[in-house]
Amino acid sequence: MGLIEEKLALLPDKPGSYQMRDKNGDIIYVGKAKNLKNRVRSYFHGAHNAKTTRLVSEICDFTYVITESELEAFVLEINLIKEYDPKYNISLTDDKTYPYIALTNEKHPRLLVTREQKKKGFARYFGPYPNVKAARATCDLLNRIYPLRKCYRIPEKECLYYHMHQCLAPCINNAYFDYSEYKSNIAKFLNGDSDEIVKELENKMNEASQNMEFEAAIEYRDLINDINSTVKRQKITINDLTSRDYIGVYENDGDISINIIITRLGSIVQNHQTIINGYDTENDVLAYIIQFYESNTKPNEICISGLELDLLKDALGVNVIDVKLGKKKELLDMAVYNAKFNLENKRNIYKNTVLKKKETIDSLGELLGINPPKRIEAFDNSNLFGEYPVSAMVCYINGKAAPKEFRKYHIKTVIGANDYASMKEVIYRRYYRLLMEDSSMPNLIVMDGGEIQVHAAEEVIASLGLEIPILGIQKDDHHKATILFYQDQLITIDKNSDIYLLLADISQRVHDFAISFFRSNKAKGFFKSQLDDIKGLGPKRKELLIEKFTTIDNVKKAKVEELEEIGIPKGLAVEIFEHFHNN
Repeated sequence: MGLIEEKLALLPDKPGSYQMRDKNGDIIYVGKAKNLKNRVRSYFHGAHNAKTTRLVSEICDFTYVITESELEAFVLEINLIKEYDPKYNISLTDDKTYPYIALTNEKHPRLLVTREQKKKGFARYFGPYPNVKAARATCDLLNRIYPLRKCYRIPEKECLYYHMHQCLAPCINNAYFDYSEYKSNIAKFLNGDSDEIVKELENKMNEASQNMEFEAAIEYRDLINDINSTVKRQKITINDLTSRDYIGVYENDGDISINIIITRLGSIVQNHQTIINGYDTENDVLAYIIQFYESNTKPNEICISGLELDLLKDALGVNVIDVKLGKKKELLDMAVYNAKFNLENKRNIYKNTVLKKKETIDSLGELLGINPPKRIEAFDNSNLFGEYPVSAMVCYINGKAAPKEFRKYHIKTVIGANDYASMKEVIYRRYYRLLMEDSSMPNLIVMDGGEIQVHAAEEVIASLGLEIPILGIQKDDHHKATILFYQDQLITIDKNSDIYLLLADISQRVHDFAISFFRSNKAKGFFKSQLDDIKGLGPKRKELLIEKFTTIDNVKKAKVEELEEIGIPKGLAVEIFEHFHNN
């Protein structure tokens, strides 16, 4: 359960489809979620029925694909269940399929609801649609609007649809019919461009309601809901039968993440993920993709961006394109997003594992020639050209962040941007207080900076009669924490080492903590400065306004009564209101 717990902690608050896997890596259950974090975590926490308990007992890992909406997650779930037939999925594994709306390519085309996709070229398919009733209602609406053929076989004489002006009656009319405009409009509608028709139906609904024709108004309302349910844009399915793969590639800090979304008959059927650590050139990525298709079925077309397309096309013998617009681009973007998330997730899992290892702080102690630093305190400063200067301290105990021990500091004695003096003030305040309280001292002090910050801290620590080793984290040319300053020496560490991951985490966390505090301080300072010219408004009531209204714009919009409600005297409330409205 160790790996699973790590992955659970890093699940996103996003919709998607998840796949539970057994010890052999086989998919035994597929589900969908509006919120992946909440849904997947629920399997491993709390009581379950007998079936779910058996399922959980067999889960050794899980994977997931992030989507943009719950509808997309639902359609993806359908496709994956059909592809893998997981043993714990009872529904959706029989012969039942979700319907499509088909626009046939016959000489006299038809628009119909179908549960199967026939051979390529017979029709253009839209869907699948989880709401069968909505799909049928939408198809019926389009058949009323556009005069396409309604009959399965062309009869010998005209039918009722001709007299209702819903069919051009090719059965009795031998003239040439150009259906291209009808087909184009229907395709646009089913691809999400339904605003014009929905607006017309809304007008009819409102008119019926005003005329007290409530039954008709309800019918229009339901039809609008059916249209929205059916044509809501989703990129899980491409409405053609071409087998196509979307390869998302994401590179960061010497590692490459590849996510391959595999579609067949226009629907996603598989999702493949991998990470190449320490890649050298683009050829490494091309070699991996070529090797992947040596043992997997090649599609008719590959969508990819940022690589040598001609080389890949020649090597695989399939069409390789870089798409810029439309649903193909949306699916490619989804592949890239999942590749990025997968790489960040893997790193976080590894980093968390490293931070839990006692051996990491043991190794850091050996590197510095000290005992394992069980308590580490790190400092960083932040200001804007000397304005709103602050500092922050984060604490790590046994290699793990201890947020309850974090501290924030307003710089009180330093004027202007003086990092050296600011650091001396904060170090003195922190450790003088610990001395006075007889509290535990850290085993190592870390400065998010180099020589200047380290020497500032060393001067103060020596003046307090303390002996605490002080380490500086310098950034290299790529802004990575691979250079350490310790005892007037520079030490370079491998970015793939456990020590680097620990120190990089400390450096990033203290930097983010300081920046967050600075931004908050700056916002409050700006807020207060806007209130300085209001007579009778003292510091306590300024703080009250900040607390209740959050931004200066909200104060400007506040009425006199709203200001009084939070405890501002009426005379002062009028003064505040007039100050902003007269200016």
